[in-house]
Amino acid sequence: MYPEIISVGGFTISSFGLMIAVCFIVGYWLIMSEAKRKNLDDKLISNMFLAAMIGGIAGAKVLYIFENVPLSEILSDPLTHLLSRGGLTFYGGFIGAIVLVWTMAYRNKISMWVIGDMASPALALAYSIGRVGCLLVGDDYGVPSNLPWAMAFPKGLPPTDIPVHPTQLYEIIIMFIAFLFIWRIRTLPRAAGWLFSIYLIIAGAERFFIEFVRSTTPSPIPNMSVAQVTAILLIIAGALKLYMIYASGETRDNTSGGKKMPRKKKA
Repeated sequence: MYPEIISVGGFTISSFGLMIAVCFIVGYWLIMSEAKRKNLDDKLISNMFLAAMIGGIAGAKVLYIFENVPLSEILSDPLTHLLSRGGLTFYGGFIGAIVLVWTMAYRNKISMWVIGDMASPALALAYSIGRVGCLLVGDDYGVPSNLPWAMAFPKGLPPTDIPVHPTQLYEIIIMFIAFLFIWRIRTLPRAAGWLFSIYLIIAGAERFFIEFVRSTTPSPIPNMSVAQVTAILLIIAGALKLYMIYASGETRDNTSGGKKMPRKKKA
């Protein structure tokens, strides 16, 4: 574990904070690369990325607070909880970013599915990098395990001396493979939303199954966590969009300025 990269006086750079910064840098580079390939407005996409950062951090913080802090404490001193260090939930950030980016896309008459396709590789890789930060600080680990690769996090959040599933490592590997897959297929001629739907299904399925070996927040649905319920909704959204694309009988060439291409009929 390396919770701190450097600490000088009262100034500290945490490993988690560093990985979040790397997420934003790498994500920005990938998104702008895809925006250029798709002939999208660089300035608008940069503004959308900034909105995604703000919405993502705010959403991640708000959902974390509601999942982990009693409502009475939140109401008594909301500002303290909102400004506290640490405590971010991915799905909260995802939803917060979607809301602000969708608003900007709607105002500029750009399909949110086009934006989602553009951002899909970055989302998968950023998630993988973010989990490196979780591993370094000992956060978001799994349930006790006696497997050979089980780890203890004596200085984790919260600390544990009992070996547990290193679910952060599982997610790092799975989502990095997902990134490689999404990056490889991103130039295939398909309708807008196809790639983002693939991402939603993969990301949702990954998180749904990881939750079975992860210490997590239960939902009102018995034997299911909040993250699993959200993951199911993402899988459904992705599957429905793919069905709609298939039923429409058309694909869209994302590598040639949006040229429509009819699906080839079976021989």
